[in-house]
Amino acid sequence: MAGALAVASVELVRLLVPAGVDTAAQLYQTLRWLHGGFQFWDNYWYDGRYSLIDYSLLYYPIAAYIGQLPTVLGTLAASGYLFQRLMAGRFNVGSEWPVRAFAVTAAVGIWISGEYPFALGMALGLLVISLRGRGRTLAVVPVMLATLLASPLAFALLAVSLAGIALGQSSMRHMLQPALLAGVALCGLVGAALQHAFPIGSYFHFNVWALFQVLGLTVLAFAASARLRGVGVIRGMFVAMGIAAVVAYLIPSPLGGNATRLSDYIAAPLIWVLLARQLQERRIRQAVAVALGALALGGQLAPDVVSASLALDAPSTQAGFWAGGIRFLHAHDNPDFRVEAVDSAGHWDAYYLPAAGIPIVRGWFRQDDFPTNALLYESTISPEGYRAWLRSNGVRYVVLPDGPLDYSATAEARLLESGHSGLPVVYRDRHLAIYGLPRARPLLTAPEGRHASVLFFGHASMTVRVSGPGRYSLAVRYTPYWDVSPHGSACLFATPSGFTTIVAGGAGTIRLRFAPTLTQLFEGSQTVCPTIAATSHGD
Repeated sequence: MAGALAVASVELVRLLVPAGVDTAAQLYQTLRWLHGGFQFWDNYWYDGRYSLIDYSLLYYPIAAYIGQLPTVLGTLAASGYLFQRLMAGRFNVGSEWPVRAFAVTAAVGIWISGEYPFALGMALGLLVISLRGRGRTLAVVPVMLATLLASPLAFALLAVSLAGIALGQSSMRHMLQPALLAGVALCGLVGAALQHAFPIGSYFHFNVWALFQVLGLTVLAFAASARLRGVGVIRGMFVAMGIAAVVAYLIPSPLGGNATRLSDYIAAPLIWVLLARQLQERRIRQAVAVALGALALGGQLAPDVVSASLALDAPSTQAGFWAGGIRFLHAHDNPDFRVEAVDSAGHWDAYYLPAAGIPIVRGWFRQDDFPTNALLYESTISPEGYRAWLRSNGVRYVVLPDGPLDYSATAEARLLESGHSGLPVVYRDRHLAIYGLPRARPLLTAPEGRHASVLFFGHASMTVRVSGPGRYSLAVRYTPYWDVSPHGSACLFATPSGFTTIVAGGAGTIRLRFAPTLTQLFEGSQTVCPTIAATSHGD
């Protein structure tokens, strides 16, 4: 019944919110897996970025084979079922309403947010806790590893949950099971190896109001647990969630505001357990319990309500919204340049444009956006600074959609619409406008006396032509895993800004393909330019 309720909740909320905030990103990543398999690089987002490896290695293959909606429904049904198994017979109170609250709120939250890989990781994390509680220790290790591969965030919050359970039991004996320790150690090694091979240096912001939300729910939980026995695990969970939130707020990291995710799904159901105990033992009145339960539910669902309000009216979810602009960009296609898409509220520019073969400056992972595109988050943007930013990213055209925009796009849109940006309108239809940047700088720039061009620009490969030996600047994020062909024709190294410098030994065509080797993955890669290392400028 819990699983069925979760599925029914998704189907009902889909009538009002057909797509969630992150749905476009999940669709694009699934599409990339369909076309490229486990290809861990993508030139079409954020000037080039590691792909799949930092988000989910399990969700996208599953969604590609059986479809996004069946995957989401299946994982939420499993989560509802497993949460019911964990709650049944515990805390000396009936679990029907807390389980129903979890099934509904998890389903609504996952669908509206579009956090589908996390949903898979959440189901696997609940399975780890269930197996541990029932003594199925041999299965803990592979399921824990699957949790990490499904969603590193879900694994991090699983670790927080296990710490909370241990804290609530006032004993580490339950946590020191060999299988559990082996699982944590294995996942730590795998995670460290992936971070070493594909380092993620980005960070995610943490809104202070989100911190207050977690801490407020923690205070409410402790108030609801007053004078109750046998609820130490619930108290421990809230303590662990509160500590994790404070640490993530104080120390910038890719986790950032995602540290609230655990509270977003289990805070109200656990508080409802405590309120049910209070009612059972007649320590509070029913009206007080109802009021506190409603407050907990409202505090948990508030972010989802805000997200839903942005996604209710989103014409940009339809392919026809972007069709005219895509035709124009295809007609004026030039692999020497990429496109800047002013981000819509639903972020569908991050799906439709790159899916049509159009590389864009941004994408839809806030962790990547903050470090590289901080200019766009300022309250005002100067025309000169904006044009310099576009040129540094190899942009020739800027797409401005009509309709609700992401908060990071409002200053950019205001500048473009003011007529003071210096970019004239080159195309307009009833859905969007396209602006052209005068004197656009190509992706590949040559030293004085040379010239260069990009002949082909793919998701994980490119072909360039250079007119002679020298250092050429490529506006693509550096990675040590480019395979250069013909062998020895050039070498690559990172610039201080994180872009790539190509040191060419002579004139000709150079092909680059993202192809990490086992040696590089385990030992790292050093840039060596044996015959042209001394070349500083031009010849």
